[in-house]
Amino acid sequence: MVPVIGDYQMESQIVLVVCIFLAALPSVINRMAVIDWLFLASCLCVYILNLGIFHKNYDFLIEKMFSTLCIVIPYFLMGRLLDINKYLKPMLFISTLCIAISAFYFLIYMRDPAKMAERYAGEYYMKQSYMLLPHVMLLFWQTIKAFRLWKVIVSILGMFLIIAYGTRGPLACLGVFCIIYFFFYASFRFAIWIKGGIIATVALLSVFTQQILLFLQETLSSVDMSTRIIDRMLTGGLTHSTGRDYIKVKLYDLLETRDSFLGFGLFSCEHFTFHYPHDYILDFFYTFGYTIGTLLMLIVVYIVCKAHIVSIQRIEKEFILLLTCCTILKMFFSSTFIQEELYFALIGFCVSILIRHHYSKQTDLPS
Repeated sequence: MVPVIGDYQMESQIVLVVCIFLAALPSVINRMAVIDWLFLASCLCVYILNLGIFHKNYDFLIEKMFSTLCIVIPYFLMGRLLDINKYLKPMLFISTLCIAISAFYFLIYMRDPAKMAERYAGEYYMKQSYMLLPHVMLLFWQTIKAFRLWKVIVSILGMFLIIAYGTRGPLACLGVFCIIYFFFYASFRFAIWIKGGIIATVALLSVFTQQILLFLQETLSSVDMSTRIIDRMLTGGLTHSTGRDYIKVKLYDLLETRDSFLGFGLFSCEHFTFHYPHDYILDFFYTFGYTIGTLLMLIVVYIVCKAHIVSIQRIEKEFILLLTCCTILKMFFSSTFIQEELYFALIGFCVSILIRHHYSKQTDLPS
């Protein structure tokens, strides 16, 4: 439960979203291009078709209509209009604030004995962990890019919270991003020596893995946070599947035994207890069928890869990597594309780069 707001969290979110949406609407409409209207219209048509075709999903489609059409999909416009050079500092400030508020909320406010029961109401704080992931990833990105002591402290605090929440997916996404960015994107003086030194340090610390894990386990226990990840690392069960193999087998069997051309529609996994496939590729197959699902996935992959290739700004390439790790990579662990706001922001951001590249080529053509 959030202080002051109490039991009205959902209502407060709706009011906040509507107010921000109405305030930004005139400016957004003035900057929208034909492709933006076409994208939004296509998404709306797909949603309406799902209402008409997949009657079994009707209740779920109605229940999630507001969040999907008014919150998730409009993130495409945010990506289209985002100037990362202009808004990076405000984003960094917001991410720092979010990590600090999360630390206060879960390490101080929720330690009140009267609120202890609420701490374990959710399964390992999974939702909070994934919500915090983009902020922590942004801090790590900027820490590696330009070392500052306060960034290091906030980054470590954010990583500590993710570990303490007990969910492996966000930690894996963060780890993949940091490794790829540090070794393939980061550039600074004496980079080869520093990177080599870090590899040697990690190799040396691996000798004391048991002691480090026991220290983290004791630290997390002292602040009443989950030690699930540490426990699994100590017992060697960190990579053990928690039902994902069963989900994949079940959904692929359904696709094979029934008509798989159109798939089962948006939110079709809501009929099961697991709510989503825990697999980005399977999510498209089960929702749209093999043919349409493959086509849509290839389009998204092409847009993202092409934008990364043609972008002439290093910061944009790095931001695409960040968004890819906290959306597409994340969806191999949790969530579904139709409820993933930053996934649509990634598509919008990449489309914006491709449009800019297209017009720059036309400008460069000899008259």
